[in-house]
Amino acid sequence: MTTEKLIKAIKDYERHALPISKNVFTGDNITAELIEKHCNRYGINCQGEQPILIVNDSIVGSFGGYGWTGLMITDKTLYYKCTKDSFLSGLVALSSKGIIPLEQVHTIAIGHHDTCFGTAYVGHQLVINNEVMGLLRMGGSIEYDEKAISQLTHIFKATR
Repeated sequence: MTTEKLIKAIKDYERHALPISKNVFTGDNITAELIEKHCNRYGINCQGEQPILIVNDSIVGSFGGYGWTGLMITDKTLYYKCTKDSFLSGLVALSSKGIIPLEQVHTIAIGHHDTCFGTAYVGHQLVINNEVMGLLRMGGSIEYDEKAISQLTHIFKATR
């Protein structure tokens, strides 16, 4: 994936006036506070990087980062924090974090809905280079955000 392809895919999506999710942030919607929140949650110093796309701000029921998931793609790196894709993740939300240089990201996709114990929504699979990284919540409420899934799927397909 290149920065140019990602920016073009985002602009193409916005140009066609397709539904925009309140949980997917691009361009002027990316605030300094949002960048700081994501950098803190990934445990990184993101100085010298320009965020291009961010998924999620706050998630109901998460506290101190526990239960929070997110994705940030900068001009150099892809950062994520997911809940482990496990049957028991509905009971104990263990997280997995990752940092991947953008030039090593060949494909990215939103996969299947979680199959965790219980009826609560935990997330959808985040698939990078055909490998499931974990469960990324599509939005911060009780139900998943279909607009976020549609928007991200469209953008990620256009970067191939």
